[in-house]
Amino acid sequence: MNDIKANVGVDEIVKTIKNQINKDNYIICFDYYYGINEKVIKDIIEMLNPTSLFDSNFAKYSEDIVQEKFGTFITEDRVNGVFSIAKIIDYFDQKKIQELRNKIKESKGLTILYGVGASLITRGDLLVYGSISYQTIKDRFQNGLTNWGANNPEEEYLRKEKRFNFLESRVLDKHKRKMLKECDFIIDCNKDNQFVMITQKQFDKIVNKFSTSPFKPIPIFMKGVWGGHWCQKVLNAGLDLENTAWGITGFLDWQAVAVELENGIFEFPSTDLIQYNPKGILGRKIWYLYGYRCPLHVNFLDTWGGGNLSLQVHPTIAYAQEEFNSSWGHYESYYMLDTCEDSSVYLGTKDGVKLDDLVDAFEEAQRSGNFDDEKYINHFKMKKHDHVFIPAGTIHSSGKNTLTLEIDMFCFTTFKLWDWGRLDYDGKPRPINIDHGKHVIQEEFQTSMIKDQFISKKQEIDSGFGWKKERSGCMPFEAPMEVNRYWFTKAVHFDPNDCIMIHVLVEGEEAIIESLDNKFDPMIIHYAEAVFIPPEAGQYIIKPFGLSKDKECAVLEIYMDI
Repeated sequence: MNDIKANVGVDEIVKTIKNQINKDNYIICFDYYYGINEKVIKDIIEMLNPTSLFDSNFAKYSEDIVQEKFGTFITEDRVNGVFSIAKIIDYFDQKKIQELRNKIKESKGLTILYGVGASLITRGDLLVYGSISYQTIKDRFQNGLTNWGANNPEEEYLRKEKRFNFLESRVLDKHKRKMLKECDFIIDCNKDNQFVMITQKQFDKIVNKFSTSPFKPIPIFMKGVWGGHWCQKVLNAGLDLENTAWGITGFLDWQAVAVELENGIFEFPSTDLIQYNPKGILGRKIWYLYGYRCPLHVNFLDTWGGGNLSLQVHPTIAYAQEEFNSSWGHYESYYMLDTCEDSSVYLGTKDGVKLDDLVDAFEEAQRSGNFDDEKYINHFKMKKHDHVFIPAGTIHSSGKNTLTLEIDMFCFTTFKLWDWGRLDYDGKPRPINIDHGKHVIQEEFQTSMIKDQFISKKQEIDSGFGWKKERSGCMPFEAPMEVNRYWFTKAVHFDPNDCIMIHVLVEGEEAIIESLDNKFDPMIIHYAEAVFIPPEAGQYIIKPFGLSKDKECAVLEIYMDI
């Protein structure tokens, strides 16, 4: 967006803020998401040379009180908490908030208040909000960042991430939703050496642009003990990693988006798009049913040259509601984006397997180090473009030497049942969750049913000039997530129908997405890329482009059939 000029770097930010001061007694409030580098904020404050300075941490409850108030959500489990219903005000002592308000009211000259939740005390004459992406925070957890309200720099990453996912992000996102509408300036605080500040009106313009055009979140690649090297070899991605177990390409809960401005790049969490304009980004149908969350996700599971995933199962919605205060379960499917002779999937139990016997076998495996998967679990060979459905309660695993596109409707946890006796990078066994898993395994998901209903039949359901449409999923009793595949040599027409859409190019080098009414600029989609199309983008076509012109391509459409 070349028509937006940002303030890049501390000097420019300070200069712009100084220009806003238009009276002798002036109050500036710096509120921000937890995890940003406060030292840079303090550098900005020092350069502004305030007469009086106040820190919102003065009013925040101590660590022991935070633990007492929110321990129910944090739990002692390594990976699973309970989704919090708390609000940011619950972290603060109301008497101390009032004490700060009184002191600020009495102060003269330039008064600055700063800290997470600072605007709870006063928004002041100028409100500046500091934003940061989730992955940046999680990277900082790895490097010693504590959780908000905790002195836990040495605690293992899994517990820090759990506390962030189940408690802190829930609290901070509610507050941020308000801040994005009410602040005067927003600072992208992802890069310590280059903070980027824009006005709230400029942010509004940026979100409107995303709401009316296709967009690609910033991919995230992560290593894992079972990880492979397909993403490195084929996509030239994650080359600095030991492997690319996970390729997060279409998961708005985790990823960030970035926009190129006249003089810099502004990055912010993809969820901010939903916090700011939920109906425009998700569509009214999804917003009314699911609120501030995109129910659809896609990512890669890369075991090419690696190992099997753990044998695992996902929570049903009934169990998720009762145990985790979750509004959703975890439904997914595996699309085989690339395979070889060894590629496979573990899916459901064999006919006749009894749940009690299976659970006993999993528990015994934790003591003996051996599990007879051939006795209990189906193991199917897979070919490229095969698609298997994995409703909550299905035991499953992607086998080695496979590149799986995981297509989810909601997800927040996985119950590992058997991990082939592996240790994680920290030298500890990866968390095993039989105590949870045994309550959600569906005994009837066995061989006969799996073959009949869990493996796509790839039936053709429509065709036109230069294209055909195949139904790829999902099952009749699955949540209302729909996946179709189009094979095309000519343009294919799409209508979002008031629901956000995900496209992944699964065959062909590249294709192009074009608006039918010139609402957005054409966007090229490359092989294996995920692109989100908000409903406000309107109708569009996808056709082969560039290296794939006049060749047959294939693209998935993933949407909520509501």
